[in-house]
Formats: sequence, structure tokens, C-alpha cells
Amino acid sequence: MMWIALSVGVLLLLLPLLIGLGLPPRQQVTRVELLKAPTAEVWEALNNLQAQTQWRQDLQSVQMLDDDAGLRWLEKASRGSPATLRKLKETPQQELVLEIHQGSSRGTRQARLNSVPGGTRVTFTAVQETSNPLARLAARQRGGLDARLDQFIQQLKQHFAA
Repeated sequence: MMWIALSVGVLLLLLPLLIGLGLPPRQQVTRVELLKAPTAEVWEALNNLQAQTQWRQDLQSVQMLDDDAGLRWLEKASRGSPATLRKLKETPQQELVLEIHQGSSRGTRQARLNSVPGGTRVTFTAVQETSNPLARLAARQRGGLDARLDQFIQQLKQHFAA
């Protein structure tokens, strides 16, 4: 009887790890949004890091790191661990690609801007790789990359609606 209880206990402890191992480490999400603002204003909102604390409710602070000519910074969220970001590519008013490191996850977030009648069409693509299987499971339970990108986009849209 004790052997069965011990086996069930071990299985319950290993189950999250086994589920996490079954999840793919790489996730990719793409969203296309129309923002009712000129391309120059959308670019400014995406590119002005310090000002993002004014419209992103989940962002507590942005700290520039001086070891890389201003291309690297630390974002402290109101919840969760801080993330280190770096600009990989910047084509003014056209494309911005950021590299993101947070805990056992790393990835990229890309924004491609196109001026269209009525505003700016932005194609967001986020990619995340999580090496830790338990972190993969925890991230998926919280909505994962989908939820984080959707939250970012909604806050950006609200910024232009105000």
C-alpha cells in the first residue's frame, strides 16, 4: 500500500516535467493590426523606450545599459522577472526587431510598419524559445506568447485611442 502511495506521489511530481518536455520549446505568434495613427507616431511609440512606461501598464521601468552604445536595456515588469532587450535591426518607420532574454526564455519581437489609408498597418511577429520544460508549461498556463503579444498590442492601440 505504501509503495502505491509513493509511486503516485512521484508520478504527480514528475507529471508537470513530462508535460513540459512534450511541449515544443519554440513558439511563434504573428498578428496584423491597423493602428489609427500616422506611421511616424507609431514608430515613435515603438522606438521611444523610456516613453513606453507611460502607455504600457505592465511596464514598471526601463533602464538603459551603457555597455552597448544604447542598444541594450532592461525592462522591469510590474509582475514577473526583468527582461533584457537588444535592438537587432532598426529601419526607421519600417521595421524594428528586438532580441529578448528573460529567465530561461529567449526570443525576438518584430514590428513591420506600412502606411495605409486610415493609419498604419503593423505586422507583429514574436518568437520565443524556452529551454526549461517547467517554464514552458508555466508560460502556456498563463496564456504564453499569444497573451503577452495581444496585451502589448492592446496597450499600443489604447495609447493611440486616448
